[in-house]
Amino acid sequence: MLTLKAHAKVNLGLSVRGRRRDGFHEIDTLIARVALHDTLTLTPVAEGVRLEVAGADLGIPPEQNLATRAAELYLTEAGEARGVEIELTKRIPAAAGLGGGSSDAGAVLRGLAQLYPADVNLLKLAETLGSDVPFFAADMPAARATGRGEVLMPAEVPKLHLVLVNPGVGVSAGNAYRQLRETTPPLELEMLVEQLERGEEPDYFNALEAGVVGLEPAVGEVLTALRQTGLTGVLMSGSGSTCFGLARSQPEARLIAATLTEAYPEWWVRATGTL
Repeated sequence: MLTLKAHAKVNLGLSVRGRRRDGFHEIDTLIARVALHDTLTLTPVAEGVRLEVAGADLGIPPEQNLATRAAELYLTEAGEARGVEIELTKRIPAAAGLGGGSSDAGAVLRGLAQLYPADVNLLKLAETLGSDVPFFAADMPAARATGRGEVLMPAEVPKLHLVLVNPGVGVSAGNAYRQLRETTPPLELEMLVEQLERGEEPDYFNALEAGVVGLEPAVGEVLTALRQTGLTGVLMSGSGSTCFGLARSQPEARLIAATLTEAYPEWWVRATGTL
């Protein structure tokens, strides 16, 4: 038996450079894992893959879950006849721009590589499961991701204190990219990291944000509410719908999260921090 944490992520800036020949978009983003996480327990069994989910109704059958698909893919690639039972406790909301499903899949790949070691290229497997999965399979605290998200360069991000807010609407990545208003220049990564280190207002953007706000006005309401608290660097994460802001300290993040929870009880609100 093996228990793993599958951490959420935030995108500290997201540039969309244009459409690729394979239909995906070329992106440039700084991804950082945060303390918020799902928990997975992997138990070897004689055969097959079984998944039990607690903490959320994901609205899909277990066989369609990315964690199940990751397990099946690894076992097939490894030539492993034995199977695994996966107990997944969800804390990261689905279709929220926080990489929950991708992180679960990455954790399953890493866990099975420990339970059933084999000559398997985890990052290549991860690429077939989704654009964010390689980042989580690589188990990096932070990275610059280019290509469609699978080309990773380790990055150093200072300790950040964040308030995450989701208005209770899900946005698929496909819908977010269909609403793209314009392509954007690459990130100024060195400048961005220096701004974050100095606690300044970061000069970043999310190319998908305007289109998602048009699609789901509640996301715009969240962005406005976060800015009104005095948080800096307010931005939508990934393809949405979760947004975040940067606090000066953990106590401030917790206080603002509590204030927003009281003012907007229908929203999902969490204080967290980068790893």
